[in-house]
Amino acid sequence: MQFLEIIGQENVKRKLIRTVLENRVSHAQLFLGPGGSGKLALAIAYAQYINCKSPSETDSCGVCPSCQQFSKLAHPDLHFSYPIILNREKKKLISKDYIKEWRSSLLENHFYISLNEWYAKMESEKKQGVIGADECNEIIRTLSYKSYEGKYKVMIIWMAERLYHSAAPKILKILEEPPEKTLFILIAEKQELIISTILSRTQIVKVPPLDNDSLSSILSTQFGYPDDEIRLVITAAGGNAIQAKNILEETYSGDISSGEFREWMLLCFKLEYKKLNEFVSKVARTSRAKQKQLLSYGLSLSRYCLLTIYGRHELMSIIDKEEADFIVNISKFLNEKNALNYAALFEDAILHIDRNGNASVIFMDLSVKAGMLLNPVISESTR
Repeated sequence: MQFLEIIGQENVKRKLIRTVLENRVSHAQLFLGPGGSGKLALAIAYAQYINCKSPSETDSCGVCPSCQQFSKLAHPDLHFSYPIILNREKKKLISKDYIKEWRSSLLENHFYISLNEWYAKMESEKKQGVIGADECNEIIRTLSYKSYEGKYKVMIIWMAERLYHSAAPKILKILEEPPEKTLFILIAEKQELIISTILSRTQIVKVPPLDNDSLSSILSTQFGYPDDEIRLVITAAGGNAIQAKNILEETYSGDISSGEFREWMLLCFKLEYKKLNEFVSKVARTSRAKQKQLLSYGLSLSRYCLLTIYGRHELMSIIDKEEADFIVNISKFLNEKNALNYAALFEDAILHIDRNGNASVIFMDLSVKAGMLLNPVISESTR
């Protein structure tokens, strides 16, 4: 993976390259940014650049033996740690047990992969993975050896938020005082979920959301979606290539129905508890991946409502008429005082689903609170 293969994030690329040219490579770095911003690809390209035999001032050479191995994610000094599903029947499971699935997932998805997609690859969408104690012991063991071929041993810890709290202390010492020529790159989306003792030992590299032009190019050149379909989702995705890809896949597969979401919001507005309970029960029986897709869909629509509230009507042309009419209608019940709270409800629900919360409780709580925000008259009458 060369930097030139990564679309967008030019400022981040330049900063990373400069650290190598100026010999300022920090031994523990945290690539922090929203999902689908390209953090994992940047981390791999950075590791390849550091270990390249003939790097230029702008990129790795791409042809030396080291670069060739990195391109296949098979360099002996490139190591990965990522959340895995712990199996009671197998007392010890570590990331290396899933390395084939991991490599194929990254290559198939052009390094844009979500936790839910990774869980699906492990054939366990309903369970939540962790980076546990056995994994931390394996990290220590792996990095205790000398590098095979590269200048640096590189350990990329993907989704560091999933580092199990009781296991994290195991790697604090090696994170603070690693062996010579060892580089830790932690990748995370939510800083508040990272253990403070881990956070304090890393240098943060902020990765912003993708700009619309870069996102459009990724969807077109890497995933092959037509331009007219891309225009429909580009703003709703909020600079998240994974979110945009999922929306497009849902459009083609019919997994998520915008009509179903609108029906849900109508039930919330009317606070029809019996029908809401039926809806929530149905949603709770789906996988957590599907639950998050529905919540993300609602979150994207709430962003459009905010655009409508603040008079950005020209952006409404990028979505279909049915959704546009729905947004105009629901925006009548949202204002500067409650629109942000409405969006926050969906963000909190996604967070609780990520934490393996009870889906029935989460969706019913969201439904009632959304209904009271949308219909203050009913809200007052129920007090």
